[in-house]
Amino acid sequence: MTISLSIRTAVKALLRACALVVVMPVFALTRLLELVVTGDQPFQMASQLVSLCPGIPGNYLRWAFYALRLPRCGDGACIEFGTVLHQPTIEIGRRVYVGSKCSIGECVIEDDVLIGSNVDIISGRHQHSIRSLDVPIREQGGRYEKIVIGADSWIGNSSVVMANVGAQSVVAAGSVVCHDVEPRSIVAGNPAVMVRKR
Repeated sequence: MTISLSIRTAVKALLRACALVVVMPVFALTRLLELVVTGDQPFQMASQLVSLCPGIPGNYLRWAFYALRLPRCGDGACIEFGTVLHQPTIEIGRRVYVGSKCSIGECVIEDDVLIGSNVDIISGRHQHSIRSLDVPIREQGGRYEKIVIGADSWIGNSSVVMANVGAQSVVAAGSVVCHDVEPRSIVAGNPAVMVRKR
């Protein structure tokens, strides 16, 4: 059993090393484009590209690209097919699982977080200002907030998260998190409210 565990660990390390080599041209092109194109478009282009790689090879390629480009993408992080990260300042902890077809904005995802499929983590509730009726919303500006998903939390499928989620919390599938969730809470609904403490 110890031998098979050692072999498994060695194979995973080899696959990670191969993925880093394969994804290096995408990383280099992204960094080059970032020198001449303002904003997050080069990063988003690369994120969209690596999101389309299917299966286990895709999981390794996504991890490799984000490990090279993000401030932090921990060992054992798995980001599934179709998931797009929108900002190069996103931080992902160790052993994080992000399901398929998620849209991830400005955030910190701490260690051991589980995120179901079709989850949107948006960059706070103030991305767009709507104060003036004389100026189109797209021209009014706004501000991004860095959302924190606390360690050992679980975000259920099809949830929308626009506020912090405390450590060891559960967000029920389909919930809309508009206000910060206290640690060790179970929340559900639209807007999400506390069901009980863990």
